[in-house]
Amino acid sequence: MKRLKKSDVISVILCLCTMIPGLVVYNKLPKRVVINWGITSAPNNTSSKAFAVFGIPMIFSAFMLLCCIYIRKLEQKQRNSKLSPIVLTFFPVILYLCQGTILLYALGKLKDVRFTACLFVSLCMIVLGNYMPKLRKNWIVGIRTPHIVSNDEVWYKTHRFAGFIMIVCGIAAFIALLLGWFVAAFVVIMASVILPLIYGETVYYLCRKDKQI
Repeated sequence: MKRLKKSDVISVILCLCTMIPGLVVYNKLPKRVVINWGITSAPNNTSSKAFAVFGIPMIFSAFMLLCCIYIRKLEQKQRNSKLSPIVLTFFPVILYLCQGTILLYALGKLKDVRFTACLFVSLCMIVLGNYMPKLRKNWIVGIRTPHIVSNDEVWYKTHRFAGFIMIVCGIAAFIALLLGWFVAAFVVIMASVILPLIYGETVYYLCRKDKQI
């Protein structure tokens, strides 16, 4: 296995550093902290403040480390050079956004999480949509089902389609968000996931029918 790079270590440390804001406001947090919300911004699940401040960053950091190991293993096989910047950049950003949302909501500074969540997701969709056609097969980022991952041609066609859909849906979700149509934005975001899945499975079965697989 290829050794971890300096950028990998920095990304893991950045994930661990998400505990710092929680430590600063720890005494101001309630005993139970909301960590999950529904589409209407109503709380779905709570946890102890200790888990919210320390547990989530530690779990995510461990996952980040495993992803870095996996990426270097792929690079050793000369595959997926585009995967590294996505994981090393987006994963820490996602964690900071999640932790910031949890803390601000717990402190009463954030009443409706839908705008923040939908805004970030829609922007991520636009950015990631440009990367999708360039991704090679992996089990971290992309449209991953056993059928889609099993064949290079199916993977490529699915992610070329997914890239287009993500950009279009990201722009549509962003506009819907600005208009205050949160449900519509959520539906569009879900469509950006479901449509490529359906397309990928269709391509797989068509290729199989034509005996290309």
